Amino acid sequence: MNEYAYLASIITAAFAVILLIFQTYTQKYGAPWVPTPYKTIKKMLKLAEVKPEDVVYDLGSGDGRVIIEAARSFGAKAVGIEIDPLRFMWTKARIFFLGLSDKVTVLLGNFFKINISDADVVTIYLLQETNVKLIDKFIKELNPGTRIVSNTFTLPGLKIINYDEKSKIYVYIV
Repeated sequence: MNEYAYLASIITAAFAVILLIFQTYTQKYGAPWVPTPYKTIKKMLKLAEVKPEDVVYDLGSGDGRVIIEAARSFGAKAVGIEIDPLRFMWTKARIFFLGLSDKVTVLLGNFFKINISDADVVTIYLLQETNVKLIDKFIKELNPGTRIVSNTFTLPGLKIINYDEKSKIYVYIV
């Protein structure tokens, strides 16, 4: 093995370890990163009836695909909250290169600690236990009429207003 191949294998291994650390880190705060397919994102935003005047928050925004889609396809203003610094930086770069800085923002931090009271729609694809922990935050911070759309997992006790059982997408209202 030449020195360049050896160096490349060391860099690749180090990068894999860093990704694994961040994957474990994000799971501690809500869920591991599992990207939502674009088809599902469109269904989520349609079921939530996102409009251009809406502010859409995505909690645990990962690579930014939900907030970017909310702005591009629905004309909404969108805010992502992501705790993983690598995915945060990736999303910031995507927003910049797509020319969406006027419509899309991503915040680095823990969504449990960031105020989301200006949201009209909140999207989540988190674990069931994380959803349950978020219910009090939603009740305290969100205005009446705010829609919450959840992929796969539910929000027990909140009023469901729309759903697609086949896709496991649920829309709730505060």
